[in-house]
Amino acid sequence: MSVPPTSRPVWAKRVGDDAVADDNVAFCAGWDVRARPEADAALVEHDLATNAAHAIMLAERGILGPDEARGILAALLEARARHRAGEPLLRPQSEDIHMSIEELVTELAGAGAGGRLHTGRSRNDQVATDMRLWLRERIAAAAAETHALVEALADHALAHVATPCPGFTHMQPAMIATWGHWTAAVAARVTRDTRAFAAMLDEVAECPLGAAASYGSSWPTDRERTATLLGFDKPSASTVDAIWSRGEAETSYAFAVARLLTHLAGFGQDLILLSSPPREWVRLPEAFVTGSSIMPQKRNPDFAEVTRARAAAAASVVQALLGVAHAAPMGYNRDTQWTKYLVLDAAAHVEGAPRVFAGVVAGLVVHADRMHAACAQGFLNATDVADFLARTRGVPFRDCYRVLGRAVRACEATGVLTGEAINAHLRELDAGVAPVTDAEMRTLEDPKLLVATRGQTGSPHPDRVRESVERIRTESAAAAATAASRASAWQRSLEDLWSLVAARARA
Repeated sequence: MSVPPTSRPVWAKRVGDDAVADDNVAFCAGWDVRARPEADAALVEHDLATNAAHAIMLAERGILGPDEARGILAALLEARARHRAGEPLLRPQSEDIHMSIEELVTELAGAGAGGRLHTGRSRNDQVATDMRLWLRERIAAAAAETHALVEALADHALAHVATPCPGFTHMQPAMIATWGHWTAAVAARVTRDTRAFAAMLDEVAECPLGAAASYGSSWPTDRERTATLLGFDKPSASTVDAIWSRGEAETSYAFAVARLLTHLAGFGQDLILLSSPPREWVRLPEAFVTGSSIMPQKRNPDFAEVTRARAAAAASVVQALLGVAHAAPMGYNRDTQWTKYLVLDAAAHVEGAPRVFAGVVAGLVVHADRMHAACAQGFLNATDVADFLARTRGVPFRDCYRVLGRAVRACEATGVLTGEAINAHLRELDAGVAPVTDAEMRTLEDPKLLVATRGQTGSPHPDRVRESVERIRTESAAAAATAASRASAWQRSLEDLWSLVAARARA
């Protein structure tokens, strides 16, 4: 009897259909099964808001008459309702979303209405404003998602502050650490990402609207008013720079995305290595591993592999954005149209990544016994022993280092330092130096006791890890809270904007 097919991946039966994380399946599938919408389809809501703010300002300045203003505002409300009901507003034959909405406003409000709405501005400042509105949403969302990942990492780190494990440099055994210390290090990296996204909100806080083609307008427009209506801090200081700088904020965002994905790629690579034979120190959660179409036993860490590729792709976006802006002449240049496509790609590359990694961390199983056993191999205590001799015997560290180097060579067959080997080479150094006792050696072989001797800020001592995690959490939370507060203020401004549109459309 054959197993009936389902709508789940072919390998889902191994873990159970309900155990498969949909976020992970989508993250790993990428664009294989999802269509990429037109670039301007992402800007519909933002362009409607830009139009609404501009229309209200024109009416307040007397540039639009009362009847004209009511008709235009009613048309914008209708357009927004259609968009939210799922009707596509983008008309490919109209070139872009700006002209599509202008034409729809004319159809709804009567001949010339769309053209009057365009008074005192250009598509140049219009799209620059739309992109700022889009970017600030993505930036604030990224700050929230990275902070959620920091919280997952912090919880995991605190659960393992006393779980000894080998630490590596050059992917070779180096010194004894703890799994909590390692996880806290990942959290520190992602906290920098949270802070970077939150700080970037200042870069998109100025409104380009009203800069027109680059050189302002002879119409008596009020740039401060449109900036306020859209929730910006202020209008841009220079009308030329408002247009000329298009692509700069996009590049900053893409760089932050590329750095976050680079951090996650390194994290994921460690998880691949540490969850695979022969180590198997951790086990990846069932919901976040994938399978094979032919080998039913497979537990593939596809999320981590996909992240390596996404990080590389995001880095290429940064390079392309810098290339577009390179030596761009003053004012608007059509090159900058491509910055829109590139930054949309950056957003697509990072989409879902923090959520997937937070899920992996939350479900990660740590095999503490295997980690502890691994601490006994590879001479991981060699540096600690050299430090101990220098501290307690008054011998210069470099001499102790040479003693341990010779002792390691003598013990390579077993991979474990012995007191006999250490003392033999210690006597060669100076017969008057007291040998290492059996009691001292037992202390120097205990991973937990060795970690407890390293008490500097940020070190693997359990108390220091707890302090590190608290600091990391506090810094990440503060950055995320700042971003959330600003996002809430923008949202209130936009809600107030549409409430004003509705009131004036009925007046």
